[in-house]
Amino acid sequence: MTTALRPAVFSDVEGTLISISFPRTYFEQARLMGLVPPLNIIQTGFLNLLSKPFSPKSRVGGILRYLAIMTAMRNLPMSMNPQVMDRVNPLLHQALKPKTLARIREYEGQGYPVILVSAALQQGVEMFAATLGWRGEGTRPILDGDRFTGRAEKPLTGAEKVVRVRQVAAEMGLDLARSVGFGDTVSDTAFLSILGAAYVVHPDPDLRAIAAEKGWTILEGGG
Repeated sequence: MTTALRPAVFSDVEGTLISISFPRTYFEQARLMGLVPPLNIIQTGFLNLLSKPFSPKSRVGGILRYLAIMTAMRNLPMSMNPQVMDRVNPLLHQALKPKTLARIREYEGQGYPVILVSAALQQGVEMFAATLGWRGEGTRPILDGDRFTGRAEKPLTGAEKVVRVRQVAAEMGLDLARSVGFGDTVSDTAFLSILGAAYVVHPDPDLRAIAAEKGWTILEGGG
């Protein structure tokens, strides 16, 4: 007998579920623990300065922020990830967006598994998601032994989220046509578009227009 596929919730993290930057919070805590090389701090500061004129939701701003994240994390020992996340998770919980969280919990109460999909590094996303009872999917880093090289397989954004969502659906036996997505940027529309329903959180004008055209629900007031 064929097992029926079940629906799930797929949610972006930064800007959708939390109001602060996951990678920046991770970097700051790792820096306070003395894990970040001084050169990383200088280079990351320069990249952040370059990105200031651009919206975080713009393509250029997104690329510069991604480069800053990769530079900030370069040569960090991944074996220290649990200790860093012990400091990061409470800060992320304080920054949870109540409207988004409440809506996701409603679906979870109906039996929907919840999967977070984020451009942050896989190890961090997994541990944050676990604190909420969920699954986490992030950017998979390339390591040199225990240390992060500053490079990744592919950043989990845009079309790559579509690929990962489909992989997770195949693995878990999920029905994407009945599943629900949450996002907050135009790049999230790629994975939201393959799901049965979608919510966009505090959208900019471009995303608001797309949501109106597609009939997606808008969560106002920052989620």
